[in-house]
Amino acid sequence: MMNVPNPGSNNGQSPATPTPLPGSVPARRSRTRRILRRFLLGTGIFVSVVILALIAAAAFFDEQITQRVVAEVNKNLKTNLIVGEASLSLLSDFPKAAVNLDNVRLKDAFGGQLLLAQTVSLQFDLTSLFGDNIKVYALRIKNGAVRMVVNQQGRANTDIFKETKPSKPTPENNLHLALENAELENMGILYANAQTNQAAELMVNQANVAGNFSAQQFALSSRADFKVVRLDSDSSRYLAGENVTYDAVLAVDLKKGLYDLQRVELTVGGNTFAVDGIAVSKPDFTDLNLKMVSQEGDISMLANLLPGAYHDYFREFQSSGNYSCAGTVKGRLSKTDVPAVSFEVGLRDGKVSSDKLQSPLRNVSFRARYTARPDGSGDFEVADFKGDFGGQPLTIGLKITNLNDPVVDFRCNGSLPLEAAYGLFENPAISGGDGLVRLNALTVQGRYADMTSMNTIANVNATGEIQFDQARLIFNGAPVTFQTGFVRLQDNTFRADSLLLRAGKSDFALDGSAHNLLPVLFADSLNTSDALLEFSARSRSQNVDIDELLSLFAVQQTAAEVGQPVLDSLKIEKNAERGLKMDKLHGTFEASFTNFKYGKIEGHNFNGRLAFNHNALLIGGDTEAMLGRLHLDGEAIFVQKPLLKMCITAQSLDLTTMMLQCENFGQAVITDQNLRGKLSGRVAIWAFWDDKGNFDMNRLKAYADVQGSDGELVGLKMLEDFSAFIHIDDLRRIKFTNFQNYLEINNQRLTLPAMFIQSNALNLTLSGTHTFDNDINYKMKVNAGQVVMNRIKKHDNELDPLPAEKGWFNLYYTIIGNLDKYDMRRGKKAVKAEFEQSEARKKMIAAALDAEFKGAGTTASITDNAAQKPVNTDPEEYLDEIKGGN
Repeated sequence: MMNVPNPGSNNGQSPATPTPLPGSVPARRSRTRRILRRFLLGTGIFVSVVILALIAAAAFFDEQITQRVVAEVNKNLKTNLIVGEASLSLLSDFPKAAVNLDNVRLKDAFGGQLLLAQTVSLQFDLTSLFGDNIKVYALRIKNGAVRMVVNQQGRANTDIFKETKPSKPTPENNLHLALENAELENMGILYANAQTNQAAELMVNQANVAGNFSAQQFALSSRADFKVVRLDSDSSRYLAGENVTYDAVLAVDLKKGLYDLQRVELTVGGNTFAVDGIAVSKPDFTDLNLKMVSQEGDISMLANLLPGAYHDYFREFQSSGNYSCAGTVKGRLSKTDVPAVSFEVGLRDGKVSSDKLQSPLRNVSFRARYTARPDGSGDFEVADFKGDFGGQPLTIGLKITNLNDPVVDFRCNGSLPLEAAYGLFENPAISGGDGLVRLNALTVQGRYADMTSMNTIANVNATGEIQFDQARLIFNGAPVTFQTGFVRLQDNTFRADSLLLRAGKSDFALDGSAHNLLPVLFADSLNTSDALLEFSARSRSQNVDIDELLSLFAVQQTAAEVGQPVLDSLKIEKNAERGLKMDKLHGTFEASFTNFKYGKIEGHNFNGRLAFNHNALLIGGDTEAMLGRLHLDGEAIFVQKPLLKMCITAQSLDLTTMMLQCENFGQAVITDQNLRGKLSGRVAIWAFWDDKGNFDMNRLKAYADVQGSDGELVGLKMLEDFSAFIHIDDLRRIKFTNFQNYLEINNQRLTLPAMFIQSNALNLTLSGTHTFDNDINYKMKVNAGQVVMNRIKKHDNELDPLPAEKGWFNLYYTIIGNLDKYDMRRGKKAVKAEFEQSEARKKMIAAALDAEFKGAGTTASITDNAAQKPVNTDPEEYLDEIKGGN
């Protein structure tokens, strides 16, 4: 017997690899791998040879083919095709060959550019390189623009091709254009027709058209995906920003000029249509007979039919429910003719939603019709619109006939719940709302041209009522509430009746009437029609917070949020917008405020009149403020750089209260802690702002004549420098008699003409200047005799002012420097010269004030008080020099 080895044992040695027997499975696998390796190697060698051959062929034919293509094209043009680079490619579109032209420019018939493209590729069969003729059958244009123009005479810039007669091909002319496919990718298409006042701008993402164009009859297929940048007809713009796609198959008969739409699917915005019909093309026109039926869509189709701003506003509205839409295009299209277009849209038991609506309209039903006729006239109608808006019923009817000269018939009845409808205002400042605005039988009928014209607005019929029921909007973070009241329309007049408005902490009860509301509402951004709202109204208020009201209409962004350049731009835009709105106002408000607040200034019982005259606001009134009374008479001009002129007559203002509420006029030397007494007088102020709304301190100007009485200076640190001459107790509390003087503010400088001050500490005459940076230059004359006598006398606890009598001698000083560090310099000549100049300045200020107040002020011009000054008959003497402020 033969011994068979145990497969589980190798006697301690590694197992040997068995030799495959002929015909066994391992042997067959080994042969297969060898054959596969040989096949792959052979294929690789073949492909490499082909690639090398293609590269060699491209190099060999490159120059002659590319030059021939450019030459052949130019031979058929009246203008020139200019190419940056040209190359022959046999690999990129294998098994097709292509001539690639880079940086292509094609002149039009007017000398401008017809075509600009980064790449133009012409494709042909690879095998035709080795024949007598090269037939280009495909064209691809990428990354560029095409500009087509028709001028007023009807000539087109596309008239660039020569008329050629058929000729037999020659060896030198063996390139033929016989296109069967054309593609556009990332191309801008611009079209403008001056004859028909039409223009279009499209951005083509992808488009192609394919067919045997060299045959008389063939099937044409085309697809496109593009965006309508603008589509203008006359002065209206349509479909702006809408995406359009189509997929079409047409039967073409070139001999008859017939295009039969066999299968066309068109999508505009969110609406998809099946289109069928025919088009017959002749040399000068095309006759169209097309029908479109909606396959899917919503009411956004209505927005596509509307021009300009209306399209932009309504394009976001969408619907669900039983929706239908059908349309026709029928008539002749030529340089001077357009076909008739009609659409019908319907919705039953639907829902309408939009980002502008915080709650959708439900149970909506309506039918809409749009017709545009060849003569440019047309109609638009929305009939029987009914819906439920936030639980409130709403019905609307709109009919516009003769779109060339529109006649409008608008009707509305129902309620707007602001919680659901505040987004309709499309104002980023409005962030919320609640309450109701009831629209009671509103009707507006008439020509649109009359509605926008101040001259013919009387031809428009308008009736109805708007009622407010706790209607509140959140405007720039603050609640603005129309609590109750009515606005009633009657033709060109609307009246506010018992309208209670609350804006933040302010409240207003408004009554009045106005005219020309519709021309103002329909005015364009530049108000080219000169629309003007003429009104007369009364306003009664318990509380008015002027700061809060101003902040409602101010730019809300900060420099930290948007950066200073952007913030400045927003402020400039806000100023311009305010000026345009103010320019439309002409009328008066009779105003009565029980309490008002502006900064720290608090007033009571204001009664006055605000008169608007375009960009000017006239302000007049009387009020209680600062424990006294004020009469205001001024004018504010709201232009890009606003300005204000104000005449103020003050009676018995409390100095402490005035300094406190005016925040010490921005300085910390003499504050409300230091002053006591009463102040009266007249002040004329000119204030200016820049185009960003910033107060321009450099241009501030003011004149004043003032009278002070029962005054005291308490705890003024600056006066302690005189303690060497005057009892320190007298300096800590100085009581002075009545004084009068003029003041001038100009170029950030306060000028004080010479004035006589009689106090318990000393009598002196003072004149000088004080800048807003606290640089001072004062001239002073002191009754030295009284100073000496007062020094040796006991302190007077009654603080009786010293008599205005002649002293033994007078002292003359100049105080110069800054309040932080100043010097007192001795000298009579400079002081007396300044006093003499002061008299001329007083007269100038008095004349300016009289001119502004026109004699109507309560304070008479101040007489020269030089007679009250002590007469100096003694030789001058001097006090020791004082340095202070350290």
